[in-house]
Parts: sequence; C-alpha cells; structure tokens
Amino acid sequence: SGLAKINLHPDDWNEPHHRAEYLDGMAPEIIAGDPISFTELLKLPMTHRPKALLSVAMMLTGGLRDDLERKFDCPVLDIYSMNEVGPIGVFDSEIGAHVLLQDRLVVETLDQNGVATESGERGEITVTGGFNFCLPLLRYRTGDFGIIGVRGGDPIIEGLQGRRAVRFRTASHEWLNNVDVSHALTELSFSQFGLHQRRDGSLIFYASVKTPRILAKATEILTALFGGLPIEVEMIEAEDKALQYTTDLEPPL
Repeated sequence: SGLAKINLHPDDWNEPHHRAEYLDGMAPEIIAGDPISFTELLKLPMTHRPKALLSVAMMLTGGLRDDLERKFDCPVLDIYSMNEVGPIGVFDSEIGAHVLLQDRLVVETLDQNGVATESGERGEITVTGGFNFCLPLLRYRTGDFGIIGVRGGDPIIEGLQGRRAVRFRTASHEWLNNVDVSHALTELSFSQFGLHQRRDGSLIFYASVKTPRILAKATEILTALFGGLPIEVEMIEAEDKALQYTTDLEPPL
C-alpha cells in the first residue's frame, strides 16, 4: 500500500484539470481529507470512484456528506480524530452520534473547572490512555465538546462540537486555511503557537518561545504568506491548551 499527500490548490499544478487526471490515474481506494479539501474535490471532474472517503480534523456537515456520497457513490466516514491518539470515533448517521472506536482509550467530559460532568451533561472531551504507549495521556483536554452516552450498548459522543475550521484573509483578499499557516511554520521550533486575525485584517501571532531569531523568522514567513499584513507578536505565558487559530472575520461560504 502507498500514501500520497496531494495539494488540490490549482496554483500547484501546471493546469487545473491535471488534478482530476492525476487522481483518476492513481485510482486510490481510500481518499482522506477535511471538509475544505473535500469541497474542492467536489469541483473536480473525476471519473474514479474510491471505496470510501475519510473526513478528519474538522466537523463534517450532513449536507456536504450527502453531496460527496452522491458524487462518488461511496460511504463518507466522518472520523473524529487527533494526531495524539488517532481515531477516537466515527459518526453513525442511524443513531446521530459518534461511536467510540478504541477500547483502550478512556473518553470523558469535564466542566470548566476540570470536574467530570454528570450523565447527559455537555462538557469538554478529555482522553486517557490509547494505543500509543509512547504517549501516555492522562485526562488530555481536546478543546472539543460533547455529551458522553451509551446507545445500543456502544459508548458514543452526542452533539460533538469539533474544532472549528478557521480561515484567514490575505492582503489581496484571498482566503487561507489554518492548515496553510501550520505548514508554513512547520520547520520552526515552537511547542505552542497561535494566530488571531482582527476585523481590520491585522494579525496577532502568539508564541511560546522568546528567541528573537525564531520570532523574526516566523514574522517573515507570515508576512510573506499574508501579503504584507501588519503582524504583532505576543508571548504565550499560560501553560495551558488554548484555541490555536481564531478570527474576527467572517469568511465567505
């Protein structure tokens, strides 16, 4: 088996139609992506039909799932997952909830004070354990919210409010996915960083390191990525998990 990670942005191809031709030529059995990349995939005149589509990283709406299933005539699995623990649950449309997948991963919800919520009460999803013995997690906060329950004998998460897809506007009024920011900064050494865009378009970059060279390089990369928008740098002082990407702007549908 093989894995190919493909960028569907038309500027990365000699001709936009090459994207569909390339995917048809590869004929992958499984295609994984997020709702933003799948929205782009819907626009391509592909003839190949994979066995399944796996949606990860962001919340998948029912309407988009239906559109994908109609076009590709295959199941679309909405996977709730994290890099730290892998797949946590998969959405079952018949019960309207995510069914938990790992028997060695303890999933619970906590309130804003870090106390376990009562049965049927919404809280922040936290995980303990998992199959990765190199990363022993103990009540690791995900930043996602839901209600833990049982349906048909299976543990489930109801009303999952996953990580919100965040898009940023450049100086030329183009829209970037937050993944583009992560990829641009991937070579820099940050234990934690964040980005916020104000309503006027200016940016605040939050960093966990104070090394001038690294901060200067990050500012240089972001300035180029956003076409020269003004950027302020602030330090992350609290040793806690926070929303990495936020914006005051409303991106177009």
